[in-house]
Amino acid sequence: MTGAERTWDVLTKLGVDVIFGVPGGAILPLVDAMVAQQGDLRFVVTRHESAAVHAADGYARVSGKPGVVLATSGPGGTNVITGLATAMADSVPLVLVLGQVASGLIGTDAFQEADLFGMTMPVVKHSWRIRHAGEIGPVLTEAYRIAQFGRPGPVVIEFPKDTQMQEVDNEPASFPEPPAPVLRPQPLAWARARAYLARSRRPIFYIGGGVVISGTAPTVKRLAERYQAPVTTTLMGLGAFPSSHPLSIGMLGMHGTWTANHAMQQADLIIALGVRFDDRVTGRLDSFAPHARIIHVEVDPSEINKIVASDAALVGDLAQILPQLERHLPEAAQHDEWLAQLARWQAEHPVRVPESPAGAVAAPRALQILRSVIRPEDIVVTEVGQHQMWTALFIPRDHPRTFVTSGGVGTMGHGFPAAMGAQVGRPDVRVYLIAGDGSFQMNLQELATLVQYQIPIRIIVLNNQGHGMVRQWQDLFHGGRRYGVKLLNPDFVKLAQAYGMNGFTVNSEGALAEALTVLADQPGPVLLEVVVPEDEHVYPMVPAGRSLSEVIEGA
Repeated sequence: MTGAERTWDVLTKLGVDVIFGVPGGAILPLVDAMVAQQGDLRFVVTRHESAAVHAADGYARVSGKPGVVLATSGPGGTNVITGLATAMADSVPLVLVLGQVASGLIGTDAFQEADLFGMTMPVVKHSWRIRHAGEIGPVLTEAYRIAQFGRPGPVVIEFPKDTQMQEVDNEPASFPEPPAPVLRPQPLAWARARAYLARSRRPIFYIGGGVVISGTAPTVKRLAERYQAPVTTTLMGLGAFPSSHPLSIGMLGMHGTWTANHAMQQADLIIALGVRFDDRVTGRLDSFAPHARIIHVEVDPSEINKIVASDAALVGDLAQILPQLERHLPEAAQHDEWLAQLARWQAEHPVRVPESPAGAVAAPRALQILRSVIRPEDIVVTEVGQHQMWTALFIPRDHPRTFVTSGGVGTMGHGFPAAMGAQVGRPDVRVYLIAGDGSFQMNLQELATLVQYQIPIRIIVLNNQGHGMVRQWQDLFHGGRRYGVKLLNPDFVKLAQAYGMNGFTVNSEGALAEALTVLADQPGPVLLEVVVPEDEHVYPMVPAGRSLSEVIEGA
């Protein structure tokens, strides 16, 4: 068989069932071999390579399987870099197969040649260049394994065109079981952790995306209930602990709840699980959690002590560490006084919901109304901006892999194609995309992909006529001098209809509630535009560089 045929033979045996991408000259042998295979492999052709990577990213986040992307050389490859950086920051497993000019032309500035191997290296876990078709089986197998084990992330395979056409023996591909991770002894760290757990009177679990990735959400719930400690989550950790649980105090950080932020500042023990102490979480570092000992459990040793020093660092997979941690919990732990204090704070400092003005729906109210039709098993995807933070605050998630958003890089334009990929990965559930008018237009062309493949996502565009989060920062920190944030938008409803899908617009709470009942029963893709106030700010907010104690609750 040819190298291209060998590629699909190996990938399908690895369990790959869908490819996202855009065809092009340097990958035509791969595309041709995919067609000739006539198997169950599905090729979703997006309108832009950046959308292909984001779609594969969304597929991976909800399915737990690596997303696979196909892109051609030159601009096809350069267009994927933002998507790779997005996946790398959020620990999303991707396998990117990149076409390249023929081996003899590499380095000659041939047509559509670019050093994709070098360009992508800073934003991937590992890179390969296929030099002979005989390498295809071992490289693809290793790439698929590296993408998903340990701390997941994207990998790149650069595939010169001539190697795609080389003949290779049709030998059975071998798929050896990856070695089980070895948990190294950490007796001092465990002794410290046990002592801190026994002494603590104000503990808190601080959990992130690592809990979702490791599949340990049920274990974390059991630990929190047994230890009777509150739980706060990062943006990436939403769904890792049920938002409806009495021990949940919501998201923390820049737009986290007043209670979660003050709990971190008053805690005497922080049990950090699968988190990296991002600056949006910690606020001002020299005032972060001044009274707390920190137990940090993390699979990636480079994250230990990188930003915040830990008192007991437990390096390893959460699936291995947490059962041991459970054995170190004190018997009959009670933290009634601490939990009562948090309950008082929650009552005294709820997240404020403004009234809707005439001719618009206050964004928090829009999300509260939307919440009434979203089922626990449905998947909620956001773009990046104010709507992202409002969604995190007002759309509770009780199950892992039901909330998808770009966290570490904050990539506008990620959410729409990620929602398409999520729906492809989970066709059995409803997928809701919540977008702002600015970020939605970053990959607006994918409406065509949505309709062509009849991917039935439900799009909610909160339209405030501009880049709302940038405008908020200009209002609060730059003297109210607004520039570059007012957008001339299309008529989103007419645009949806031009692509062949249904679209609606509403500007009142009653109309929104009525439209959502229609939206929930739509068999295909549908877009709902909600007019929201142009000058609305998202609160709570901890200004950048300030302590978590300095929460602004509202105007």
